Amino acid sequence: MLSNNDLCLASLGILVRFAIAYIFPSLVANLSNRFEFVTAFDAFNHSKEFAHLFLGRSNEKAITSSSRVSPFVGLLFAPFYDSDNVVVSIVPCAIVDLMTAIVLSQLYERGVMIRNAKEDEEQQQQKQQKTNTTTSIVGLYMLNPIIILACLSRTTKSVQFLLTSLVFHAALDVERNKRSPTMTGGALAMLSLVHLPSAVAIFPGLLVHFWSVHESEFGISGRKLTLHLLLQYMCALGTFVNVADIYVVPNDELKEWLRVSIFDRYAGKELQPNVGLHWYVYSLMWKRFLTWYCIAFQGCGIVCSLAIAVRFVRSQSPLFSACVGLLCSTALASHPTLGELVFTTILILTHGTSTRVLERSEAIAIVANGTMITLAILCLSFVTLRAWLETRTGNPNYFFAVTLMYAVGQVYVTHESLTFALSKKKKEKKVTTAKEE
Repeated sequence: MLSNNDLCLASLGILVRFAIAYIFPSLVANLSNRFEFVTAFDAFNHSKEFAHLFLGRSNEKAITSSSRVSPFVGLLFAPFYDSDNVVVSIVPCAIVDLMTAIVLSQLYERGVMIRNAKEDEEQQQQKQQKTNTTTSIVGLYMLNPIIILACLSRTTKSVQFLLTSLVFHAALDVERNKRSPTMTGGALAMLSLVHLPSAVAIFPGLLVHFWSVHESEFGISGRKLTLHLLLQYMCALGTFVNVADIYVVPNDELKEWLRVSIFDRYAGKELQPNVGLHWYVYSLMWKRFLTWYCIAFQGCGIVCSLAIAVRFVRSQSPLFSACVGLLCSTALASHPTLGELVFTTILILTHGTSTRVLERSEAIAIVANGTMITLAILCLSFVTLRAWLETRTGNPNYFFAVTLMYAVGQVYVTHESLTFALSKKKKEKKVTTAKEE
């Protein structure tokens, strides 16, 4: 349950969102077209077009731009996006943000409970004396300026953040929760249909997390838990695809929808200017090298996720590797946003501090650095884009500096997270070896 402080902060975050939407409707309309927060796959206009098709107000029978929106996300947003009222249109985004904050808060509390169950009473008393203050995850998420702007942009990325949080929440307590593989597989299957690159990025960390379990409270080994997770994932994925084909997908073209909304993210199609480095390098690449380029660029993120997962095999929390793998995937993604970077840093803080992979001060530094980097990119993009297209005092390289700054910022946050986590791991090894001697 949420504390009174969390409830106040959550209410304040909701109030701020609706107040800005009511007082500055033109700002909301402008944010809906900003490349820093929306992409070709989750823009407000595509979701609105999906609502128009789904509600039966169009006789269109061909795959359109609305097909790039996941049908389950479009189904959730359709009743609100069909309205021309700006305040009404941000209702689903605000609700999903609140649910994400609650799930992250529960993830933190559950991680603390699992950590305390493994520690001795003396160690708990020593740590309680050292840390008497706690961080409000709900307030940190609901009042983050980048998350608020992402909500006001009415992007469907918020559903991606919620599903990612649910995957971590379901997978964390695998040793004590018998339904953990089923819940994790279901959430991961839905995440695959909403945003496949995120699901691929965290998949190696999830497998290592389940495989590293020696034996659960129910006498199930890690290998059986991993197999159970894979079976549940495939069953849930098949079920969701069939439901989408029968009830949800417009135009009754399932194969075309799967290609356009899911696999085109890796093919690099529908690329528009965004904060990522992928589209900029893609625009400079010769046509005969495009296939090799896409494989190398996207494959690098997958290889990094695998390498990080292997590095954390013997860690106390292998699931933390999935958080860092998500950072690597976002840095090399074809359609990233500023909201993804900030959300991932908050996820790292939530999971890292609850499982003692990171110290509280280190995790707060990661979130602060990520937020400051995104705010700097946001301010810089306004200046460079205006200098290039409006005042004509600059050239395209002014604007391309935004993509370089985003990539460097991602690398810095990833390096910071790994450095803090691995240094903590080395200290724990020294302490254990000293006690054994």
